[in-house]
Amino acid sequence: MSVTISKVLSAIILFVSSMAFSLIPYCIIRRGSTSEDSVRRRNAILAYLNCFAGGVFLATFLCHILDEGGHEFDEYKEKAGLDTDFPIFNVVVGCGFFLVAFMELIAKKQMHKFGDSKHYNSEEEIVEQVNINVEMSQPPIKVSMPSQQPELQAGKIYGATESNNTKRPVILQKANDNVTRALVPNGTDKANSHAHNHAPKPVGLRAFLLLIALSFHTVFDGLAVGLQTSESEVWAVCAAIAIHKSVIAFCIGLEIFQCSRNKPVSAVVWLFVFAIMSPIGLSIGIFLTTGTADQLTKLLVSSILQGLAAGTFMYVTFLEILTMHIGHLSQGNVFHISIAFVGFCVMALSRLISHDD
Repeated sequence: MSVTISKVLSAIILFVSSMAFSLIPYCIIRRGSTSEDSVRRRNAILAYLNCFAGGVFLATFLCHILDEGGHEFDEYKEKAGLDTDFPIFNVVVGCGFFLVAFMELIAKKQMHKFGDSKHYNSEEEIVEQVNINVEMSQPPIKVSMPSQQPELQAGKIYGATESNNTKRPVILQKANDNVTRALVPNGTDKANSHAHNHAPKPVGLRAFLLLIALSFHTVFDGLAVGLQTSESEVWAVCAAIAIHKSVIAFCIGLEIFQCSRNKPVSAVVWLFVFAIMSPIGLSIGIFLTTGTADQLTKLLVSSILQGLAAGTFMYVTFLEILTMHIGHLSQGNVFHISIAFVGFCVMALSRLISHDD
């Protein structure tokens, strides 16, 4: 099997797996499987899958893309007569990292601009939880109050506090338009709380912006496959991307179908756009590696794009996946670390086998 055929098959696999996993949430939502136990079980499975994908991505970044891209750029420097010890390729990797970071920052800014609030059906109860800091040496109190109130009124009871498994009513004293003083009767708990009354925003905006950001991001994922020069490397990188993108496709499908319950066709169209992005990036990579451009130009363009793809891998691995389950700011456990290590070992062994071949 030639390298080009392997890349074409990889493009088909990435597209089919993305579409399949993004459509699974539609079946879940149609069945109404939204119980607390089901949600907890689903989140646990997704967490373990993400940890495994994080380990796979870490090994792919260190053992495949970073290594191969560096060798490719060294070959370009040698043929072009570029005599410098400055780590140009590593700078390109850093640029790829910050490119994705800026892109996601812009998406988040847009989310905050239009309102990053969850959307529910009109018949469902909307509840907003506000964390307030108590002015004494007690644990933080969590205040639950309905967010459908047109405005907060002083002297009235809004929800209740929950602290140490006890609930007490909360009376709000309005200080200004944004800050409300929470008074808990029969106690000395006093705290300042920012009470936000968010009006409903256009349905699906958050999921739509997230889908745009991820679609741009997955172009580089496909590009990473298309730029590989051997069959074993193509399948190794394809496996890493397929695992991670399948998890992402499930999550984005869940967001899209929750916001478009009455418009499943439009949701499928947007998910199709998301799924086709990796094959587009892969096609660009195939063109660069098999086109009619001279060898020196191919090496330069390919190594630069390889570096940008490596930066994308680095961002996803460390800031999107592993940071959620590994580190002092996460709530992960030994199982999360172990599963990530298994994913790392699988890809490292695949690299070892491909080198032996």
